[in-house]
Amino acid sequence: MDYATIGLICTVTGAIVGIISAFNYMKKQTKEDASCNTRLETKLDYIGKDVSDIKLDFRLQAAKISLIEERVTRVEESTKSAHHRIDGIEKKE
Repeated sequence: MDYATIGLICTVTGAIVGIISAFNYMKKQTKEDASCNTRLETKLDYIGKDVSDIKLDFRLQAAKISLIEERVTRVEESTKSAHHRIDGIEKKE
């Protein structure tokens, strides 16, 4: 065999090894990308669940505030009525 043939064989072998390495790298990169995407999706699911919980808590707080507003209104009306009665008693004296 002459040097040209040996050089050609080495070149072809190098090209084949390079192509195989590129395919293996792409496979590995695809697996890493899929793993990263899975982690991101999981984190987004947790965030979505937390946001839903916060919305529910907010609604419950809004309902409680509404009830407190109603009670305060009734107390104010009762106080106003009591003041009128006290004023009436004071006028009689």
